[in-house]
Amino acid sequence: MRLSKEFRDQFIQHEMRTHGRKNGFVTTGQEARLLHWLPLIGLSKEKTLSDAAIPAGSPVVMEIGFGNGDFLVHLAQTHPDWTLVGVEIYLPGVAKAVGRLEDAGVIERTRITQLPAQYVLEHQVAAEQLDGLFVNHPDPWPKAKHHKRRIIQKDFAALMVSRLKPGGFIKLASDKPDLAEWMRDILDVTPGLKNVAGVGGFIERDEDRPETKFEQRGLRAGRISQFLHYVKC
Repeated sequence: MRLSKEFRDQFIQHEMRTHGRKNGFVTTGQEARLLHWLPLIGLSKEKTLSDAAIPAGSPVVMEIGFGNGDFLVHLAQTHPDWTLVGVEIYLPGVAKAVGRLEDAGVIERTRITQLPAQYVLEHQVAAEQLDGLFVNHPDPWPKAKHHKRRIIQKDFAALMVSRLKPGGFIKLASDKPDLAEWMRDILDVTPGLKNVAGVGGFIERDEDRPETKFEQRGLRAGRISQFLHYVKC
């Protein structure tokens, strides 16, 4: 079924313009889980991370565009001391992620928002509040006229850096060479960031990194993902 109008009216910020899908199909059980968990772990428009009851001393790591949540589950299982903040505007994806996080027993260590990443970083995250950021397989917007919609832009890169603690990291992945190079070229010249692989370089795949749905889709199409790792100086 599609998400009910009542649900969408409660959780989708219609006044915020975003690109990409926002509505879609969910099961009755998925909607029930969303209704249970989002009031508990959701980061609504009126809240900030400071209101999110994050345990003192817990590293705070964000994934922008978490899709169906498989990478969030991996992070929660491999880093039990982290508090994870997931950002995703596609609510059916959020529904799947909530189910996976609950089934894995890690959902209480996550905070979820369906708001645009730009808004989240500008209004809900304080300066130097994050220990790390992941951006996995963002929409490539392949047409030149749509490149302005790509999430990694000069201003957005500077915003990410401002929200990282010194020594914090940004890790990115893409199976589209044009997009991988786009992100690298912007981040390489962003003040305050150091490319771990050296200027112009990509890192090897992390040994414990799972193959996400989008990475598997790329592999089936013959595309190999490229990975970037930056540290705030």
